[in-house]
Amino acid sequence: MKASAKLAAIFLLVTGLLAAADLNGSWKGQFDFNGNAVPLTFALKADGAALTGTVTGLPAGAAEIKEGKIQGASISFSVDTEYQGNPVKLVYKGQVQDDGIHVNMGTEDGSWAIDFVIKRGS
Repeated sequence: MKASAKLAAIFLLVTGLLAAADLNGSWKGQFDFNGNAVPLTFALKADGAALTGTVTGLPAGAAEIKEGKIQGASISFSVDTEYQGNPVKLVYKGQVQDDGIHVNMGTEDGSWAIDFVIKRGS
C-alpha cells in the first residue's frame, strides 16, 4: 500500500512538471470588452511550480506576471495595469487543456471577470 502511494505521488509530480514544461513560450488569445475584441499575448516561462513572464495588449502596455503558480494543469497569476487612469490588479486563473489554456481573467475585487482561451502563438 505504501509503495502504491509513493508511485502515485511520483506520477502526479511528473505530470505536473510535464504540464509546466509545455507552458513555455508565446500564447495568444482575445476577449470581448464593450463590443471590441482585445487581443492579448502571453510570454510564459515555467520553472517548477513558478510561472513568470509578461502579458501584452492591456491598456498600460506590457505587464509583468506576478504571483505566478503552477499546480498540475492549473495556473494562476496576477498583473498590474490601469483602466481609465486608475490602477487595476487583474487576476488570472487557468486550466491547461488539449485545445489551449482556458483562462478566467478578472479584477482582484471580483467586480468584473471574463473567460477566454489562449493558444500557442507564433
